[in-house]
Amino acid sequence: MKHIKIYEEYSDDELKDLLGDLESVGHKHEIKFGKDYGFGMNMRADERPTGKSTLYFSPEAVEFLKGKGFFNTGGGNLGFDYNIKSEFSPKIKGQWGTSIIPTGLKKHSKSDPAAPYYLSMYYRDMDFPETYHGKKFRTPTLVAGLIKILSTIKDLGK
Repeated sequence: MKHIKIYEEYSDDELKDLLGDLESVGHKHEIKFGKDYGFGMNMRADERPTGKSTLYFSPEAVEFLKGKGFFNTGGGNLGFDYNIKSEFSPKIKGQWGTSIIPTGLKKHSKSDPAAPYYLSMYYRDMDFPETYHGKKFRTPTLVAGLIKILSTIKDLGK
């Protein structure tokens, strides 16, 4: 591994090498759709947000997003391991106005530290992904929410 020299000019190739070295020891400088997050357990990037597939995140992507201020700093609610900040969360229009849909990430397997996280949304009696007791969100609401979250992550991941 190269050592960083202070006050020295680096070429683009040298900077890429340094970033690669940092990433190899667990310090991500960017996250990629289809590799660090995507649809389904294998984090596919070839699928459009339709509301039928769940969005998954690697633990490294979660750490990266935590460093970018994507999550609230307080403890989780509604069973979320990480609460997504309200300014990044989707909204729903109802008869009493527009409300924020509580959105967060849940660990797929609590016993496996390398297990991915998945996106979860819950509002009144609707949830995504659906559980046995909840109703499902209308598809346009889910798609709009997923698009908002994906575009925010894309902007933060640069």
